[in-house]
Amino acid sequence: MKVLPCIFPQKIYKNNCKIFGIYTDHNLNHLSAIIKKKYIYNIEKILKKNNLNNNFGKIILIYNNFKTSYERFLFINCGKKINFSQDLFIKIIKKIFFYLKNCNFKNIYINFSDFNSNLNNIYWNGRNFIDIMENVNYSFNKFKSNKNKNILNIKKIIIQIKKPKYLKKLKKSIYHGLSIAKGIKLTKDISNTPPNICNPKYLSLAALKLKKIYKSITTKIFNEHDLKKLGMNAFLSVSQGSINKAYMSIINYNGNFNTINKKPFILIGKGVTFDSGGISIKHSSYMDEMKYDMCGAASIIGVIDSIARLKLPINVIGIIGSCENMPGGKAYRPGDVIKTMSGNTVEVLNTDAEGRLILCDMLTYSQRFNPYVIIDVATLTGSCVSILGNAASGIFSNNKSLLKELNYASKKINEKVWNLPNFKIYKKYLQSNIADFSNVGGKYSGASIASYFLSFFVKKYKWAHLDIAGTAWKTGKNKGATGVSVKLLCQYFLNYLKNH
Repeated sequence: MKVLPCIFPQKIYKNNCKIFGIYTDHNLNHLSAIIKKKYIYNIEKILKKNNLNNNFGKIILIYNNFKTSYERFLFINCGKKINFSQDLFIKIIKKIFFYLKNCNFKNIYINFSDFNSNLNNIYWNGRNFIDIMENVNYSFNKFKSNKNKNILNIKKIIIQIKKPKYLKKLKKSIYHGLSIAKGIKLTKDISNTPPNICNPKYLSLAALKLKKIYKSITTKIFNEHDLKKLGMNAFLSVSQGSINKAYMSIINYNGNFNTINKKPFILIGKGVTFDSGGISIKHSSYMDEMKYDMCGAASIIGVIDSIARLKLPINVIGIIGSCENMPGGKAYRPGDVIKTMSGNTVEVLNTDAEGRLILCDMLTYSQRFNPYVIIDVATLTGSCVSILGNAASGIFSNNKSLLKELNYASKKINEKVWNLPNFKIYKKYLQSNIADFSNVGGKYSGASIASYFLSFFVKKYKWAHLDIAGTAWKTGKNKGATGVSVKLLCQYFLNYLKNH
């Protein structure tokens, strides 16, 4: 499917449909650019008879009998023009795409001007349009014998605008939107792959594949022997009970020789390809969804894929830690004391608090790159789900400006994050009488205590932690990965480049 931004009017392809936004407080005079005035009265009667004006988002499809090059017209109620906003634009576009899934049109024409599009927001209209299109069109049926796809059967979508001076901005938005959408799709595909296939080695090979696709990327894979030599005992302890060995992948993206930042951005992703909880085993309900405990790692792969497509002039290093947390004769136990890569010791009180043990070693390792900033992404705590549900990801940081920048990016792309506290008082909950820390701290404030644990290992650098446990996938019957944090981090980088 191709998306073509064009100046109106332009070439009309066959088997087409033209989409119009209709407002209850305005007449249909804007149709006169395409339909002769003598036919507009007939259209008004059809729309009135079908009660279009009284139902926001209602769609009426009319087959052309009005002597134009368009074969069908799709009319959608956009409410009152005076009240039309970016949020309503998003709702309308969603309704249009879900409707189109049940149609056999090959070429779709839509003029943003018909949707009271603020031309100053033409960039965000384009970004939102692509984001919705790709999300509605996503299907993961790799393992189904019946390959009938409930997806859009469209060859071309032609986005029209009237003023040539806005075409460049529209093309930029489509380019950005499609590049980021490809990274989100990659993240979803990896995340949705079942754990008997997407094991730690599979995840490391997914990281390695980026090196083969993009000249701007180099990837290095560390096996368990390498990790042991580095002293990453906390990371390795988590994988002890699994027959599948642990891996760490270092993905280095360097946009070009004129990179803006000399010190790299570090992105760290938790990649537990299946989390049984280990000896502190989880309840059987929804345990199948524990394949999604690697969504943080998958999102980092998706982000780097997107920025490589965008050819951003920045230096980014992605660090992916992949392993399984399984029970077994060699599994680590509650009561074990482990020496981390930093030299600090941790008393394990709960083997289901494994993510922080993996991340603490990767945070320590990342500091050898003298980073500009470190951001880790992890499905870390059930506590974050209890606090925020699936409405927002939890965010913690030791730096106010970084926190502000990530919040600003989230508002731009409408992917919600919520600032959670990282108070010093949480330190007392992590006290151990036989080690430097314990890995859990009681039954309250679990998300904040986990982030405070991580903060011990990254005191010298600007750092943020995204807990995506509630947002990384949809649960239940319609379970599936969301690709969360890919858009957020890509937007963070786009904003950084705009301001430097």
